[in-house]
Amino acid sequence: MWSLKLILSFVTSLCLIIPNMAQDNSNRDKESTFVKSASQSPEMVLIKGGKFKMGDVFGDGAEDEKPVHNVRLDDFYLAKCEVTVEAFRKFVGETGYRTSSESVENEAEQKRLLNQYMTGLKNNTLDDQTKTELIERYLSYSGCFWWVSEKSSFDFSTDCNWQNPYVEQTDRDPVVCMSWQDAINYCNWLSGKDGLPVAYDLITGQWLDKWGNETLDITKVKGYRLPTEAEWEYAARERGKKVRFGNGENIARSSEINFDPGRGDHPYLAKGEYAEKTKPVASYKANRLGLYDMSGNAWEWCADFYGEYSSADQINPFRSEGLKRVIRGGRWGGDAMSIRVFSRSPYESTNRCNNAGFRIALSGFDE
Repeated sequence: MWSLKLILSFVTSLCLIIPNMAQDNSNRDKESTFVKSASQSPEMVLIKGGKFKMGDVFGDGAEDEKPVHNVRLDDFYLAKCEVTVEAFRKFVGETGYRTSSESVENEAEQKRLLNQYMTGLKNNTLDDQTKTELIERYLSYSGCFWWVSEKSSFDFSTDCNWQNPYVEQTDRDPVVCMSWQDAINYCNWLSGKDGLPVAYDLITGQWLDKWGNETLDITKVKGYRLPTEAEWEYAARERGKKVRFGNGENIARSSEINFDPGRGDHPYLAKGEYAEKTKPVASYKANRLGLYDMSGNAWEWCADFYGEYSSADQINPFRSEGLKRVIRGGRWGGDAMSIRVFSRSPYESTNRCNNAGFRIALSGFDE
């Protein structure tokens, strides 16, 4: 296992870093409906499109959550829960897929790359492109970052992966140690199970329309996919309402969200007990759209590349170019600020940690 001291700076750069629904959902938004597709597929919630102001409407977040801007979205579907360990195991069992964390072991090469990276940081000789390339080469080998709760930081181990995530999990917990690449491979497999066109070119990561042609128009993508950043935030905010957390509340309580309430001191934080691990999906109350764990539990990959917001009005926005992908929703090891629905983090598409999973989306059907 790598020493924490050796990789702290490296990790900082990388991160920028069941109960079946016994809960009362009487407050569910009546405009949302549930769709159950093939037996392999999760239950999907229809999210009616509309206009909203995207970004930190409370004004107490980070700079990359600004400026607040007008967005209009078409209808789409979003899974009511994060993809579970059980669901991902079915995918691996049928395909033999090996995740980014389970690639070739080469600890000596990883150490060499890490030393090169740290030396470059110290001497200030690395531009952003070179940093990303070194990190991606490092991540081309096996292993996963894991959260050390008592030190409030990440470490890295070559034997950490979704089957050995360094936290105790059940089949109903969200699968973690997931890279963006792992997520889109799962999406394409699930599309095949449901008889849908695949959504991704797995080599380029580009969206595909129903004829297999590359497209930047989300409405043309008919297979299972990751939500765009705008779709994710719109759904987490119950169709764009002014709420701070993905359960529809403005105060973060560990009895309602899986996060670390012992970190930070915010006016929207209520201190409480810390689980120190993932919890089975839907362990807490859903928001008014019927979506569970939109704040906390596991980070969730989005489709977009990370970048600064534009102040311009936008329709179905999607950032198709960049160095890193966006991850949203906060995590079981995160603080109250990081689980706000506005919080954004950039990660390389092959990056992974035992706090990161995903949730699937589907474009609205043609009339």
